[in-house]
Amino acid sequence: MKTLKISKMTLLICLLLCFFSGCDFISEKQVKTRTITDQLGREVTIPKHPKKIAALHHFGGKIIYALNLQDLLVDRSIYGKEADARSKIDKAFTALPNIIESHGYNVEGLVSLNPEIIFAYASMNKLEIDQFKNAGIPVVAIKGETIEESYTAIRLVSDVLDVKDKGEVYIKACQDLLDMVQNRLKGHVEKPVAVMFAGPRSIFSVATGNMIQNQILNLSGATNVAIELTGFWADVSPEQIAKWNPDVIFLGSYLDVYGKDKILENPQFQTITAIKEKKIFSFPSNIGWWDYPAPHCVMGVVWSAKTLYPELFADIDMMAVANAFYKQFVGYSFEELGGRLD
Repeated sequence: MKTLKISKMTLLICLLLCFFSGCDFISEKQVKTRTITDQLGREVTIPKHPKKIAALHHFGGKIIYALNLQDLLVDRSIYGKEADARSKIDKAFTALPNIIESHGYNVEGLVSLNPEIIFAYASMNKLEIDQFKNAGIPVVAIKGETIEESYTAIRLVSDVLDVKDKGEVYIKACQDLLDMVQNRLKGHVEKPVAVMFAGPRSIFSVATGNMIQNQILNLSGATNVAIELTGFWADVSPEQIAKWNPDVIFLGSYLDVYGKDKILENPQFQTITAIKEKKIFSFPSNIGWWDYPAPHCVMGVVWSAKTLYPELFADIDMMAVANAFYKQFVGYSFEELGGRLD
């Protein structure tokens, strides 16, 4: 009978130990995650200290490289001309998988790399986001159609990756360049230059008031002739362009696919001031966009202001500015990457 009592007591102690151990285990698991709100207003539960991440848009990729956290990436996260340039000198980058395909993302390929968090641009298709969520991978949406949104994205990514101080350093460097431009323009611009910003499809595709290009123009002492239009890259008629009569035309960072000479020779544009005065300029940088949703578009603001008001920025060496910025936030100088200001 005594033995039976001892056995019951032992069993009770074991049950209590198991119970409290289980509670400790659950508590420990909860401590390893936290919930954040992304730029779509979604609550997302993420690991507290992720070791493997991915970015499905080079906007997020640029931020991660600027924070010097590229060692966490399971994929390249930088695409296009900048990826081509980087792959020539960065062996670690070249070794990473490229999960972008001609028709979109290689979902299965990325899932197989086991990222703990995926950063996606806010315009990403919800069905694609759901594919990753269904695979158990949290997706954090970020966006940067304005400078302010870009700064919010930097703070969000640096918070998720536990490097808030690095995020603030990046933001300050961007803001310092913008402040330099504003200080030089202040008191010298009576009437902003009227600029039409042409986009990727043709000279008839223009940046609207909803786009980062609109803010680039505003910050560089210009006004967007298409500011009243909405959406992204609105198609307009030759008659509308003639009615706007822009003083200057900027061609976006798509390597001037429609040809500056053809535009100058187009008989439909001969009454336009920008054409008559041959003030048509291609956004520079042969290795990456300076007029795209990314904090790096501050380079585009400096270039735009210098192009529109050369007398106010005569002492600003655009290549030196680009080299310093890229060295700090890309890891290589602009020229080391093969950059040219075409």
